[in-house]
Amino acid sequence: MPRGGARLGAGRKKKPLHDKLIEGNPGRRPLVTVQFNGAPAEVEMTPPAFMSLASKETAEAYPSAAEIYGDLGVWLETTGCLHLINPTLMEDFALNRRAFFECEYMNKRLGRIAGGRRSPYVDMAIMYNGLMRNAWDRIWAIVSQNSEKPYINGANSGEDVMELLLTRRRVIPPNA
Repeated sequence: MPRGGARLGAGRKKKPLHDKLIEGNPGRRPLVTVQFNGAPAEVEMTPPAFMSLASKETAEAYPSAAEIYGDLGVWLETTGCLHLINPTLMEDFALNRRAFFECEYMNKRLGRIAGGRRSPYVDMAIMYNGLMRNAWDRIWAIVSQNSEKPYINGANSGEDVMELLLTRRRVIPPNA
């Protein structure tokens, strides 16, 4: 029974659009750019109402999901790719990032070891971090493949942008 076949993500990765523009399109094939008929629609950057809900314990210590969503939207607008990103993907990223912050807060408050075993908040933080990372990777793939600005290999790489924009923390109150 054959077991081979094409695998998801196998093969050489696509070169970002910006690099193709700089190098002059060596393959002489038309560059793939996203085209829309007519003027692009205005994208609403207002976060949904449910994202403004915050946990009582971490409301002052960490940004809300709505703030994370807004920061991500502002950054995506500067890349010129905001209209390409599904708002649900942005919501998933913001909500999972917020949940990760809440789990880390509880880990700090209660400890990572509880009753001789690992705290359940550690496992939840790992899960939320993975979900957040998956959403970020999908967003970053869209930006890196469609932005005409350089966002690869340098100060604007995906890791640097994510750290700069999305790990913003407030000062944790001393009585926490």
